Amino acid sequence: MATLKDVAKDAGVSIATVSCYLSGSKPVRASTRLKIQESIEKLKYIPNASARNLKSPQSRLVGVVLTDIDDLYHAEIFKGISSSLQSEGYSASVAFSNNLPDKECTIINDFISQNAAGLLIITCQPQNTEFFQNRLLNFRIPTVFLERIPQDLDACLAGFQNEKTAFYLTDALLEKGYRHIALVCGPSYFTSEHDCILGYQRAFAQRGIPWDDSLICTTNMTQEDAFKVVLTTISRQPLDAVISSSEAIHWGTLEALKNRGLRVPGDIQLMTFSEESWSQAYRTGGILYTSRTAFHLGASASRLLLKHIQDPDCKEKSLILSDSILQQKLNLPPASSLSRSPFTSLGISVVPSYQPQLKILLADLTTAHSMELLADNFTRKTGISLSFDYLPQKELLSHVYEHTDKIHSYDIYMYDVPWLDYLVQNSLLADLTDFISGDSFHTEYIFPENMENCRCQGRYYGVPLIGGTQVLFYRKDLFENSSWQKLYYEQQEAHLKPPRTWTEFNRIAAFFTRSENLDSPTMFGTSMAGIVDEELAPELWIRLWAMNGCLWDSYNRPCLDRPENQQAFESVLDTLRYTERPPFSTSISQTVEDFSLGKTAMLITYSEYAAQISRHIHENIIGQVGYHLIPGRRPASVGWNLGMNPYSARASLAYQFFDWLCQPDTSFHITILDGQSPLMAPYHSLELLKLYPWMSITEKSFAYTQKRKGPYRSRALVVPQNKIEAILCQTLRQIVQEGCSVFQSLADNQERLRGLLLSYGYPRAFTH
Repeated sequence: MATLKDVAKDAGVSIATVSCYLSGSKPVRASTRLKIQESIEKLKYIPNASARNLKSPQSRLVGVVLTDIDDLYHAEIFKGISSSLQSEGYSASVAFSNNLPDKECTIINDFISQNAAGLLIITCQPQNTEFFQNRLLNFRIPTVFLERIPQDLDACLAGFQNEKTAFYLTDALLEKGYRHIALVCGPSYFTSEHDCILGYQRAFAQRGIPWDDSLICTTNMTQEDAFKVVLTTISRQPLDAVISSSEAIHWGTLEALKNRGLRVPGDIQLMTFSEESWSQAYRTGGILYTSRTAFHLGASASRLLLKHIQDPDCKEKSLILSDSILQQKLNLPPASSLSRSPFTSLGISVVPSYQPQLKILLADLTTAHSMELLADNFTRKTGISLSFDYLPQKELLSHVYEHTDKIHSYDIYMYDVPWLDYLVQNSLLADLTDFISGDSFHTEYIFPENMENCRCQGRYYGVPLIGGTQVLFYRKDLFENSSWQKLYYEQQEAHLKPPRTWTEFNRIAAFFTRSENLDSPTMFGTSMAGIVDEELAPELWIRLWAMNGCLWDSYNRPCLDRPENQQAFESVLDTLRYTERPPFSTSISQTVEDFSLGKTAMLITYSEYAAQISRHIHENIIGQVGYHLIPGRRPASVGWNLGMNPYSARASLAYQFFDWLCQPDTSFHITILDGQSPLMAPYHSLELLKLYPWMSITEKSFAYTQKRKGPYRSRALVVPQNKIEAILCQTLRQIVQEGCSVFQSLADNQERLRGLLLSYGYPRAFTH
């Protein structure tokens, strides 16, 4: 068994320092605390009773760990905690994890080092049993978990009878003839939410009625996620009633159902677990709210904790309170009283034959699907129905061009920003300048950079749909770990922080690649997407721009073989040494998955994937993700616009659609659905910035973005951007796959670029 001396030796500190850390008798630097904690975990050191007794018997501090400062239910719990502890001569110190597992671990470590007498925790990571075992049980810190207890951990729990309440509500609905009942709750690994699911299922089972698992809908317990999950799943199924396990979930659910056109009450019965309150002012009529006493839960949990502080041998482990709704007789309307309109009660839109319709062709991207999810809202407001078709990104441009005489079958289509000049020159986009300059359309809602992406030769040919950019994602927990910081400094004589240049990026990528550094916590430093040219080209452009490279000069003369471009391609080759596979066999989705699973330490990709990355890392407790401007600060201007077919006979309908799409309310919903809105409103919402912190980096990046544009000459044809980027990508393929030197490949493709420009009408004098 490891000893105190073993821990001190492994951490590189004195025995006295370890004793001070364990006892809290003297302050210990944060970096030193972290080293000691890591050594204790590695050696499985368990302090003996005498070490625990080093804690001052006069310690009267109780650490309180909550998930969210804005959660009113948790705020009431803390009021109960504070009141109860103060009456017993203890003080409460509260800290918020913001639902970040890594931050929660740091908070708990700090409370331990502060000699806290005990802890009260609402955890965001109950599946991380190993951490709690190592910290709380090994250090013998009296602890009470509220609502959620780590799996298979012998610890104290204070909560409500959530299973009984969920059973009671579900059974009451079933008795009144409701059958399509949805349960919207938090993750099933939360004790409280698992109990809700059990109660819901038991009510169906006892009545011999099968339940539909697809109507059990789990969220991350935020209002925004509830809106997204409900809108994308159960709102399109037949529904009679919805039970929400918290008020935050309830408000998101209510917003989603209203967006789908369901009247509450009238079309659907809603119930939600709620806080007991004398005030009914904020409650919506026709919705049933339960009455949990959160203040009483906080006070009772504190009393249970004090019993364990004062008597370490106390055997009382749980304290489960009852929701007062269980003592009431519910007066519910029968299911037969609900509206049975086909437009509402089944969550299915039925379009009358006389209804005008717009046909829209889209790239198969997240934001496009987000817009479609909200389309019913537009139809109810305007009476205009929308029909959507999708194509893969790489097929869309050729489809539009090759079906010029048939494209009138679509009124609106989506196009990538680099295609604009080409589409305009070929008369494939309607001029929207008069509409955009009119009174109904509000350009002031939209980022100027995104509106600029719709302009060609001073005229507007679309409205922006996607307005994102490239962002550096990195493993914040690794970058801020003192051990990795120390090792990196020893190896590189530089501080470990988000890279500002591509040289720094490659240096850090090498450090986090195990073949280069056997101590690396990740297999590879980074990854690069390039399975299609549309994905590879932006990866190359950002390195060319950062090193002042370009493909043609101000006179439209090709200059692919210039020294700056050679430097950029050599930097790319250096990066590829620290990736698992070459870019030509790697998709963006694969790079996102690798980073989310903890295989890589850094990733350059689009902000559109930020929510997916953050959610996956949180659910799997891999670490914490950070966001930063990309190295070189020259991100590609990434965007997709919606243009109108110049042959469309439905221009007035399209204008109404564009107006609706560019309203702040629509932009909020698109953002919550993981889309990238080009409007400013979501980026200036404190609620959304708290949930989606990468948005602030995206907004900063707009100031540095570069357009992917080809050469332009008034008397020449516009060169399609995809043909230019095919040559750029071919340069890298020739180097990597054919073993060609950087110098030779640049020279070869310089000739290809010159030939391309000649074929589009550029005089020979301009290409030499």
